[in-house]
Amino acid sequence: MTVTTPPALRRRGRDLRYLAVEAASWPASMALLVASVLVLPLAVLAGGRTGGSPTLDLVHRLALRAHDAAGRLAADRRTTELPKEAAASLGAPQTRRNLGWLVLHATVVFGLSLLLVALSVAPVLYSLVAPWWWLFPDDAPMSLAFEITSWRRAGATVALGLLYGALAWVLVPWTSRRIAWGTLGILEPPRSEVLAQRVDALSVSRAAALDAHAAELRRIERELHDGAQNRLVSVVMMLGMARRALESGATNALPLLERAQDAAGDALSGLRTAVHDIYPPVLDELGLGDAASSLTSRSTIPCTLDVRGLRRAPAAVESAAYFVLAEALTNAMKHSGASRIDVSLRTEQSVIEQGVTEGAAEQVLVVEVRDDGHGGAVDHGTGSGLAGIRRRAAAFEGDLQLISPAGGPTMVRVELPCGF
Repeated sequence: MTVTTPPALRRRGRDLRYLAVEAASWPASMALLVASVLVLPLAVLAGGRTGGSPTLDLVHRLALRAHDAAGRLAADRRTTELPKEAAASLGAPQTRRNLGWLVLHATVVFGLSLLLVALSVAPVLYSLVAPWWWLFPDDAPMSLAFEITSWRRAGATVALGLLYGALAWVLVPWTSRRIAWGTLGILEPPRSEVLAQRVDALSVSRAAALDAHAAELRRIERELHDGAQNRLVSVVMMLGMARRALESGATNALPLLERAQDAAGDALSGLRTAVHDIYPPVLDELGLGDAASSLTSRSTIPCTLDVRGLRRAPAAVESAAYFVLAEALTNAMKHSGASRIDVSLRTEQSVIEQGVTEGAAEQVLVVEVRDDGHGGAVDHGTGSGLAGIRRRAAAFEGDLQLISPAGGPTMVRVELPCGF
């Protein structure tokens, strides 16, 4: 038989668990507070900015735990994510917020949490224990809220426990949410700081977009110069030789014209390739899924393609995803030594930061390329084989992840926000 718990009781049980965990974590927060008071001033005097301090790292980890717990409890308020890495120094804004929260947690939060947990336990404790007062000797009577020496006092103790329980029923949800909101308000950066970080990110992405655009122009110029232009020069030279041959009455003009025609065909093919590389027409005609299918079908390594969950995105984002996939496949075919490549394209929902406790859902186009090769690939930044992929991702404030342990497999994952 399934027992259904009333929603109000479930909510209060969740709130009480939150307060109990906060009270139980007091020894850790108090120990870190004492360590911070004793160690950090000495570290500042001895080493300057205390970069990489183990104490700061532990404070940051405890703050992350508290932030996650508060965010889960205050689910009606959307929260931003704190940086997973510890703050570098005492001067960092996040470090100051962490230490401020630590002081609050080791004092006010612990006291309130312990009091409300005790109030919640009192009804059960008083109701179960008070009726057994008569088992205690007269010279050492049972003592809970007061000494119990008669059934009247036992009844008063049970009634007091029920009163405590009623107070806890009202105060536990109210207090737990205030503590959670206070934790989020202290630990999360203010809106001005979030906006400043956003401006910095936009500046970086704009610079990356300009770099990617310049690199693309250089690539197109190189393709045209080394390909179509050289072939057209050959066509002009052979046509000139054929003309002189015709003027002199020589019989070798026809082979020269045939060679010029072949060279002109090669030049036309090169121009088509260059135009295709600027923006593949198949993206407009068939969409990213079919365009990716044409790429995987040309792979020299057996390739699977999964486009379930893929939705249309802005043309610029689909174009970037197409070229990311093309470069990732080229890298895998050249360097992985794989016998199989798995490609996945899908659209996911992400949350972008907008303020202290608010955010908005955003679609992200995800490109994943996995191979079963020998692994060991390393992303060295702009000088690596992933430089082109990184540039394209950065131009859209996207993210590149490379997982390639020695012995394989290798996974390249690129996330491209669609909000452009």
